[in-house]
Amino acid sequence: MYKHEDIYEVRKQINLMIAVIAIIFAAFLIISVVVASTVNNRLGMIILIIGICLDIFVWGMYGSPILAYHSFLKDIFTGRIRVESGVVKNVNTKPAYKDNRLFYYEILIDDGETERLLLLDANKPLPDFDIGKRYEFEVFQNYVIKIL
Repeated sequence: MYKHEDIYEVRKQINLMIAVIAIIFAAFLIISVVVASTVNNRLGMIILIIGICLDIFVWGMYGSPILAYHSFLKDIFTGRIRVESGVVKNVNTKPAYKDNRLFYYEILIDDGETERLLLLDANKPLPDFDIGKRYEFEVFQNYVIKIL
């Protein structure tokens, strides 16, 4: 399910987001300096503050989730992987926001002793599961890496 190319693609997205943030900041800085020197110092300061607020908004809405996904992928590739086996009892087809970071599909399995909640990355396509059928999952913590 995951390949090392996924990390490179996410790094490209992070670099692009940093470039967008830098361009927005530089544009508002130049505009504010020009306005402050020609029109009014307060107006230039207000324009700079608006630019900084826009940068913070763009980073919070777009950059931070990309960085969280990059961290998730690094953990997947460097963490300890184990195999979980169980009967699928329920699959939530609507992604849920978990760990205050990313969206995941929830898969409830019963391994005979306990029920476990596994999380499947919502950025990947949701496979068709047969409810009541036994599956084996490669997992890191409770995140599904591969369905065997």
